Amino acid sequence: MKETLEFRPGASIIKQGDSSPGFFVLEKGSVEVFKDELMLSVLMFPGTVFGELSDILGKPRTCTIKARTPTIVTKYEVQDMEAIIKQHPDIALKIFKTLAGRLERTTQKLADLSRATMLWSEEDDPD
Repeated sequence: MKETLEFRPGASIIKQGDSSPGFFVLEKGSVEVFKDELMLSVLMFPGTVFGELSDILGKPRTCTIKARTPTIVTKYEVQDMEAIIKQHPDIALKIFKTLAGRLERTTQKLADLSRATMLWSEEDDPD
């Protein structure tokens, strides 16, 4: 089942810690991603998928997502992520591309942080 939802700027779409099922596809507008009240990123491209990790992992929401601008999303209510992946391969592909992109960005950030930490420790090393 899917439904189209509209949000005003500042409205919460997902709240960290909630166990509500379903994932979202951004249709119009932009959203901000928060983890423990720290803003991590802004999503603003139509077709961007978010909120899928809870359904895939069967765990509570890991982040809060808030509308940054007037925002329209499609919410997919799914009780069984495996079934929607089998029935809608186009949605599955979009989810997997989203996850791959996030993994790539996280890996790059980790590498950058590791390099910065090494440089910082070399500067402090008296030898």
